[in-house]
Amino acid sequence: MDDSITLVALTGHQNTTAGLALVRPLEPDDLAELTALHRHAYADGPAQTHRGDTTGFDAPLDEGLGETIERASLVTSGPDGQITAAIIVAERNGEAVIAELFTHPDHRRQGLAEELLRHCIHALHTLGRPTVTVTVAEENAAALALYLSRDFRRRPAEDDTDSYADYD
Repeated sequence: MDDSITLVALTGHQNTTAGLALVRPLEPDDLAELTALHRHAYADGPAQTHRGDTTGFDAPLDEGLGETIERASLVTSGPDGQITAAIIVAERNGEAVIAELFTHPDHRRQGLAEELLRHCIHALHTLGRPTVTVTVAEENAAALALYLSRDFRRRPAEDDTDSYADYD
């Protein structure tokens, strides 16, 4: 991603009562279905993953981005049990990083990504992770709007000694 923005948010307690869809942890057996969903979600063009490639999930989930944080990596499924959306979070350089967040095209604009994000932030909070980061392409207005609506902010410059003062 050449023109990308890195955002960061504090984790905290989130309302995770029953919502729009069943939210459950990502399981190893989900890999084949996730690969197909990822390809379908980005069928309009190549998906630029946070690993810097366009291969989807042909490689292990943790390849190139750190170890997957299993309790914060979640999927939603419909009444038929098929996965409709997914969020995958990894640890990179000691930070929780959203590596992927995508929704099946037939299930977009239903709040599934926001619901996954809310559950993910709550899970990270319960794991003692104070922040979560994500890198988004500047032209991805929908993703930027979602993250900004959930109190993500532009990541401060690394040389800013008071980098998280704005969150207090």
